[in-house]
Amino acid sequence: MPTPSERRTLVLIGAGSAVFTRGLLADLIGADDLGAWDIRLVDVDGTALSVAHRLAGMMAEARAAGQRVRVSATTDRRAALPGADFVVTCVGVGGRTGWLLDDEICRRHGVHQPVGDSIMPGGISRLLRTTPVMVDIARDVAELAPDALFFNYSNPMTANIMAMTKYAGAAVVGLCHGMHHIQRELAQFVGKPLEETSTLYAGINHLTFIYDFRWRGADAWPLVRERLDAELAVPADPADIGSIFNEGVKAWHNPFSWEIFRRYGAFPAAADRHVTEFFPERFPGGRYYGKTLGVDAFSVPEILAWGEDRYQGMRAQADGEVPLDESVFHRSSGEQEQLIGIIRSVLGDRRDMFSVNVPNNGTVPGLPADAAVEVPAVATARGLRPIAVPDLSAPLTAILARRLSSVYLAVEAAMTGDRDLVVEAMIADGAVTDPDAAARLTDDLLAGQARHLPGFE
Repeated sequence: MPTPSERRTLVLIGAGSAVFTRGLLADLIGADDLGAWDIRLVDVDGTALSVAHRLAGMMAEARAAGQRVRVSATTDRRAALPGADFVVTCVGVGGRTGWLLDDEICRRHGVHQPVGDSIMPGGISRLLRTTPVMVDIARDVAELAPDALFFNYSNPMTANIMAMTKYAGAAVVGLCHGMHHIQRELAQFVGKPLEETSTLYAGINHLTFIYDFRWRGADAWPLVRERLDAELAVPADPADIGSIFNEGVKAWHNPFSWEIFRRYGAFPAAADRHVTEFFPERFPGGRYYGKTLGVDAFSVPEILAWGEDRYQGMRAQADGEVPLDESVFHRSSGEQEQLIGIIRSVLGDRRDMFSVNVPNNGTVPGLPADAAVEVPAVATARGLRPIAVPDLSAPLTAILARRLSSVYLAVEAAMTGDRDLVVEAMIADGAVTDPDAAARLTDDLLAGQARHLPGFE
C-alpha cells in the first residue's frame, strides 16, 4: 500500500453508474488529505463510460484538481487492474432496463416487490445475471491486483460476496450505506447528533438487525419507544406510508420495521422498502398498509425513472448542454461515503468502525461460516477486521438462517446454469410456494433476460 505522499490508483468497475462515479470523484477531489489519485474508470457500456469520464474531467477542472486527481477510462478491465491499490465494483448487469423487466414479469405472476435487487423472484433474477459476472471480475482482481483492497457495491450483495469468495477465492468486502443511513435516521428520530450515537448490529445485507442503540453510551431505546408510541397512537397519513422520498423521520414511514422492533427489540436496516422483501408471506399480493408494494408503495417504476432523470442530467452536463452542477461537492452523504472513510482510516491506520459484508467465519454464531454477513469492522492498515457479534438473539439468527437458504440455491443455480435449482430457489424464497407457479415464473424470467444469461443456454 502506498504511503500518504504517493499517488494511489483506484479502479472503478461499473463506472457507467454515473451517480456513484460522480459522488466518488467529488469526495476524492475534496479530500486533500488523501493526496494524489489515478482513477481508472471501467465499463462495458462505452456510451455510459464516456459520460462518466467527461463528467469526471469537468469536475476535476472545476476544482483545479486535474493534476491531483487524474481520470482515465477503458472498456478493458484487465488493462486497468495491474497496479491497483483499490478496486471498487458497482456493476448492474442489464441496467435499469433489466431491473424494470424483472418487475414487470414478476407482477404478471402476482408477485409485487418494492426493490427486487436482493431477494424474492426479482432479486433471484438479478442474481442469475449478475453473480457469474462478478465472479469473473473477482478472478481478474485476484490474478492482476492481488494486493489491492477490493470493495463491492453490486447487488445482490449477500450472494455476490459469497460467490466471489467461493468461486474466485477473492478477499472482497461488500459495502452498503444502508446501515449508516438507518443509524442517522435513528439519531434524528430521538433528536440527537449522529456522532453522539453508537450501534451494535448483525445480519445480511438489507436485513441487518440493530439490537443496541446508544446515545453518549446510555441505552437510547427508551427514547425511541417514547416517540414511537406517541406517533403510532395517531392514525397514519397515507402520504407517509410507502413513499420513496420522505421528508423528515416519522414512525409511519416504516411501520413494518417498527413492528419488528416492538416484537424483537431490534430495528432492521434498511427499513421497510428493503425489509418487507424478506417477509413475503406477510404481504400476500403485495398488500402493505392499504397500498401495494412496488406500485403505490415504494414504486419501482418511480425510482427507476428518478435514476434515469439523474443520469440524463449528468449526461447533459457532460455534453455541455447545461452547466456543471457543483452542489455535488457539498453533499453530506451517499453510497460512496463509507468508502472514503475506509480509505482514510486504512491509509492512516485510524482504526475507525464501519459496516461491512464479509464471510461469517464465526463472527455471528449460528450462521454458516461461508454466509456473507453484515457486521461492524475496524479499518486498519492491514485491511478490515470484522468484529464478533456473539449476542444476536436466537430468534433473529433463525430468521437470517431461513433467508439464506434461497441464496445458496440461487448462487449454485447461477454458477451451473441449472434451471431446476432456480425453481427450488424460488420456492425456498417464499414469495411463490406452488411448484408449478414457481416453474412458470422461472421460465418467464429466464426467457425475458436470456441475453444476459449465457450460462443457461
